[in-house]
Amino acid sequence: MEPNVGALPIIAEVGIGFVGFSTIVAVLKQSFGRPFSAFQILLVHFYIETGLLNVSMAIFPVALFSFFDSEPLVWRVSILTTLIITSVYAPLYVRRRRKAHAPNLVISWFVIIGYGASNILLIVTLTEVFWQPSLAVMTAYLFWAFCSSAIIFVYFLSSFLKGEKTA
Repeated sequence: MEPNVGALPIIAEVGIGFVGFSTIVAVLKQSFGRPFSAFQILLVHFYIETGLLNVSMAIFPVALFSFFDSEPLVWRVSILTTLIITSVYAPLYVRRRRKAHAPNLVISWFVIIGYGASNILLIVTLTEVFWQPSLAVMTAYLFWAFCSSAIIFVYFLSSFLKGEKTA
């Protein structure tokens, strides 16, 4: 049976559209306004980097199906790769966050805790105790990942709109 991975390219297309749009908004803001604060630069890096990583993670299983016929193998490798990428990116982000003296915001902690919960989901999936690695798990992870980028982007927009109102 052929796996129905048609949703993954659509998720990737939406993701790359979001990354492109948010990048253009950030560049326009910088062009018309004051320079970004260190925290705003951190936010821009976060949603562009995670957006591009998420697009890559959405396309990766589709590419793997070109090499392997084994659906369980493709999902295992895809989920393991996603777990490794997020586990490597998280400490880098936290280090940059400290360096930028980012404020402790509920929204930031919500996103960080969400990624932690997603990684736990990926780890539990790899154990195959409760369920098998699958398109559903990958889609659930990508849905959260893109939602978290959108949350940070909306906060970024509000941070510079507030700054312009008070100026």
